This record gives sequence, C-alpha cells and structure tokens, in this order.
Amino acid sequence: MRLQLAYFDHNETFAELLPVAGAVARRLNSNDGGEWFLFELDAIVLYEDIPYSHFLLRSRWPNMKVGGEEPTSVFILLVSDQQQAKDGFEVHHFPLVAWGMAQIM
Repeated sequence: MRLQLAYFDHNETFAELLPVAGAVARRLNSNDGGEWFLFELDAIVLYEDIPYSHFLLRSRWPNMKVGGEEPTSVFILLVSDQQQAKDGFEVHHFPLVAWGMAQIM
C-alpha cells in the first residue's frame, strides 16, 4: 500500500520535512496490542542530523484505519533501526516525533 504522509500537529520543526511518500513494508502489533505500520519512505529524511528511512504509523482516530478511504491522523514514530520494529515491540523505544495525516496515493 502506497501512502502520502503530511504534517498535522505537534512538532513544527519536523513539519518542514513533510509531505513524504512511501509504502507500507509490513503491519505490526506493539506489546500493548496496538496495530502499527512500518512505513518505508521513498527518500531518506534527515531529522536532527540522523537519517531515517522508516517510520512507524498508527491511526490516532477511533474506527479510522491507516489506508482507509479517508485520510486519517496518525502518530509518527521514528525508526532508526528497522530490525527493532517487529511484532511485540515496545512503543516507548521509538520516539514520537509528530502527528501526521496519511492517505492512500
């Protein structure tokens, strides 16, 4: 699934790096049962001098899914090592950088 990710709120510095495009690499569940998506960016994003090729995304809105017919607000977590993004991961191991709006391309 291809997505466009735009800025929504919570970090004006990060807003300058969006929008970005990419594809969902895989669906994951966090240790608290949350459904997340590993989002692989088409181009690397440099934030605070660290390159990122992946984010973790999760819908912020009840009954709205990432990749649904309507754009949805998402939590954006930074993934510095995609090997750590696996089923059962602990959300607090990945920094929450901003809220975004995700929609299918």
